[in-house]
Amino acid sequence: MSEHQDESGAEVVAFPGHTSGDPERDVSDNGRDVEDFEDFLTGASVVDGFTRDDYLSATTEEYRDLAEAIAKASQEDVEMQAVAASMPGLEPGLVGFEDVTGEQPTAEADADTGPSDTLVRAATGVVLLAVILALLALGGGWFAFLVGALALVALGEFYTALRGAGYVPLALFGFLGAVAVLSASWFGASPLAAMATALGGTIVAIIFWYALVPRKNPLENASFTIFGVIWVAGLLSFAMPIVRSPQSQQLIIAIVLLTALFDAGSYFVGRSFGRILLAPNLSPSKTLEGLVGGVIVAFAAAFGLSFISWFGFDLVGALWTAAIISLFAPLGDLAESLVKRALGVKDMGALLPGHGGIIDRLDSYLFTIPVGYVLFLWLGYLS
Repeated sequence: MSEHQDESGAEVVAFPGHTSGDPERDVSDNGRDVEDFEDFLTGASVVDGFTRDDYLSATTEEYRDLAEAIAKASQEDVEMQAVAASMPGLEPGLVGFEDVTGEQPTAEADADTGPSDTLVRAATGVVLLAVILALLALGGGWFAFLVGALALVALGEFYTALRGAGYVPLALFGFLGAVAVLSASWFGASPLAAMATALGGTIVAIIFWYALVPRKNPLENASFTIFGVIWVAGLLSFAMPIVRSPQSQQLIIAIVLLTALFDAGSYFVGRSFGRILLAPNLSPSKTLEGLVGGVIVAFAAAFGLSFISWFGFDLVGALWTAAIISLFAPLGDLAESLVKRALGVKDMGALLPGHGGIIDRLDSYLFTIPVGYVLFLWLGYLS
């Protein structure tokens, strides 16, 4: 009978801890198990003689080359460089190793040596003011031509922004309506009558066009076309009766100067001290401190104008002018911000360095010129 079989001849399988029934054999097997366990605890095994050199010699040639390349690279001086990256929600900037490691680069990025945005903005404003004064000196007709040209360019910028947003304005009919309202206002019609007549003709032309040439979303595109005529050309047409008045130079300069000074005061005070946002949903850069700064500058300038006899303003008229400009200039700015946000654009154009497009520069005047006309009419300055 085999030692691994029981009396019946069946094979017996030994499990750990299982005794075979033979005391002497069980003691012998248990002794060998104890010796093997003690060897494991003391590290006694066949790998006792396996050294680091044996391990290195056993590696493949590819791994050895990789290790040598890493060792060589670690001995070289690496200069960290910043890379330009566009990050969602952030302005484009420099993103380098220090942004993730907290370390500073070994070389500083080259400083921007170009002119600051403030200087460019100021220079553009000075040039525009010089052009306005020169055309006023040449006569009212030249200034009226400038107003008309600016209105058409601004309207073109608006229609271009609409197309970029996926709309299809009927630009041809819009331009014809703008020319009609500006011309009628210049040749003696009241601005409201000129606007009503021009808009009526524009609406009729658009209806006939869509009747003959069907297009998608006609109501939406027609509405934006007419809105552009009203917002840009219609509001600027209120400058025409002011230009035709006996005191045209004084009144135009007063509106232009006080509006520009209000904008400048708001801009610089807001940049320096602005903390409380005025309308964060429309324009995150406009602050309450900037508004107060613009109001103070406008009233101070109007107070000074009342002492210059050439302007013909008394103190009451000058302060009233400052008051309406302080109220309606920021509204004109916010109105344009509302339109730009709806269209998803930052600027309506890029014709004026530091300002954007023509309409970006005229946004405040689109409101101050009409209310200025009403005020001057009420004060008797237009007769």
